Amino acid sequence: MARDDRGALTRSLGLRHVFALSTGAMLSSGLFLLPGLAVAKAGPSAVLAYLIAGLLAVPAMLSVAELASALPKAGGAYYFLERALGPSVGTVAGFGTWLSLVLKDAFALVGMSAYLVLVVDVDGRTAALVLIAVFTLLNVVGSKASSSVQLVLVVFVLAVLGWFLVDGLIETTNRGFDSSNLDPFFTTGASGVVAVVGLVFVSYGGLTKVASAAEEVDDPSLRIPLGMGLSLVVGTALYTLGALVAVAVIPAEVLHEDLAPIHTAAEALLPPVGAALVVIAALAAFASAVNAGILAAARYPMAMARDGLLPGALGRLSRFGTPAMGVVTTGIAIAVVVLAFNAEAIAKLASAFVLLTLGLLNIAVLVLRASRIRSYAPVFRAPFYPVTQFAGIAVSVVLISQLGLTALVFLVAVVLLGWSWHRFYATGRTKRAGAVRQVFERWGADADPGLDREMSAAMAGHGLRAGDDYSGLIARATVLSVSAGADIAEAADRAATVLSDRIGLLRDHVTERFLETGSLWIQPSTEHPTATPVALFEAIDEDHLVIVRAADGIRIPAAWGGSGEWVNALFFVAGTASNPGRSLRVAGELAGHLHTGAWAIGVAQTEAEVKTALLPELAIRQYALLPEGRDATLIGCRVGDLDLPSGVEVAAVTRFGVAVDVDADLVLEGDDQLTLVGPAGVMPPAGEPVPTRSPPV
Repeated sequence: MARDDRGALTRSLGLRHVFALSTGAMLSSGLFLLPGLAVAKAGPSAVLAYLIAGLLAVPAMLSVAELASALPKAGGAYYFLERALGPSVGTVAGFGTWLSLVLKDAFALVGMSAYLVLVVDVDGRTAALVLIAVFTLLNVVGSKASSSVQLVLVVFVLAVLGWFLVDGLIETTNRGFDSSNLDPFFTTGASGVVAVVGLVFVSYGGLTKVASAAEEVDDPSLRIPLGMGLSLVVGTALYTLGALVAVAVIPAEVLHEDLAPIHTAAEALLPPVGAALVVIAALAAFASAVNAGILAAARYPMAMARDGLLPGALGRLSRFGTPAMGVVTTGIAIAVVVLAFNAEAIAKLASAFVLLTLGLLNIAVLVLRASRIRSYAPVFRAPFYPVTQFAGIAVSVVLISQLGLTALVFLVAVVLLGWSWHRFYATGRTKRAGAVRQVFERWGADADPGLDREMSAAMAGHGLRAGDDYSGLIARATVLSVSAGADIAEAADRAATVLSDRIGLLRDHVTERFLETGSLWIQPSTEHPTATPVALFEAIDEDHLVIVRAADGIRIPAAWGGSGEWVNALFFVAGTASNPGRSLRVAGELAGHLHTGAWAIGVAQTEAEVKTALLPELAIRQYALLPEGRDATLIGCRVGDLDLPSGVEVAAVTRFGVAVDVDADLVLEGDDQLTLVGPAGVMPPAGEPVPTRSPPV
């Protein structure tokens, strides 16, 4: 995918891509390879293990969806954990999560090898290494291209599996329980099922992969939770029913040693072409899992490098707009695992790291909510807090304990490695403390004030939602000017003077809120840079904007979030504490327009020109209803009596400097300022009066 002109990842992934990435990351070895290994340990009851594992994944899915809707940034689980629990835990989580994805991808490639040998005379490991190289190259070229391939692969896999499951379930029903391989169902008791739940949990590890690409998802607050939920439902159904058919059709002694059980079952159920399609579908599923895995895993080194926890080269984007070094590093690591471990060992290790990561993510939600950071404003909030999170933590602890000593030793080793790396390399390269510092008031001196700003900035990626009224905010805005040599303190004081009257708070309090806790986005424009400070207030229920300009620049000292740069305009957003997500989304949209419209804002001669620069697809007209002026005929008219062209609306009516509520029955008064917003092509010409229609007789 291409990057934007600021060197950032662009948002090109929609709901279908989210679903495809999440589903494709799940549907691989967990279905096409793992049933044989699972049944060998628990007998036919291993079918229940898949269903139980899917249900137990729900708390983690809900927590990840909440985190992604609040912090849509590359790095996924690492980014969430680092900002919630601090750099030391973030480093451990980054290494561990990246390794879990590497292990899961390697597991998929082991399964791919088992199916490749069914159709071609090829060494499985050699073929796997070639495919790693192919998908590594694909992800270097671009994530949108890779996600589009993902979508095609997933649709094909689902179609073939649908055919397999329909025939398989019919055959299983016809045989009946007693005459099938399902009797006896429980061969190792409940303990066997519990142990296998931990083993098969790796099947659901890909569910949350898409969170690592949240920075590239369009409207992540909506599409990530929905895409993950749909993926979990589909994946759980396919796993459970697919394992049921395989167990019912294949004799136990054969299934236990079978690394391609779905193909064996397809040979018994489907015509030759159907069995061949199952092999192709399996290979496509493995390929999609590896593709999604490399896409997701590569974002972890990039995010850690951005934070100073890894060398900076891993954080740079290539000319294709992708983290090429992270992609290549991930591909090499997958190749090493494929060469070093067998299938069962990889499955256990991958499950252990998946469970550890998911447990920590549940802790992250607990910490971030308890921190009461104003800018932690997820659009999607996990239900039944905190029960959901504590349940997810318990699931991780219990299932990890069932995976054996080797998995536990490996976990401890990676934890020690991550801690040591942070201690001896990363300490001093990062000054963040994590939201956990804000949880405990006695640590107030150690709280990280920049974290609030950073989380606010992350909300810029959400995009506007219906009802956010960005154009109305611009139309109602007040435009001020300050003298040459002013700094942000003077500008904030001027803005606070206007806002204090609007929101009913003392000017000094408003100024303090902007300077101490507001977020600040500096827009990198060589000639006319701008910045957007944001503060949230309990006393208001709608957003307000004051624009402060200075032709010779306004200085942003480091103490207030800058680095001594001069900006030509400051855009003070007074947002609502009751709905911070909306306020921050609007501010993010404003910041985005400022990047491309900074020059126009800097040279604008009138208030209307400033506002038009912020609404590039719309036009603004402002009318001063002076008693003896051109538009005096509007005095006494109802807003509903204005004869406005289609698409043009009354965005604001300002009365004695204060915006009043606008509806069709509002009667315009002398000295009001009327603001219209609409498409430039139908807007009334500048300098001409607003057309009115006679009220009904």
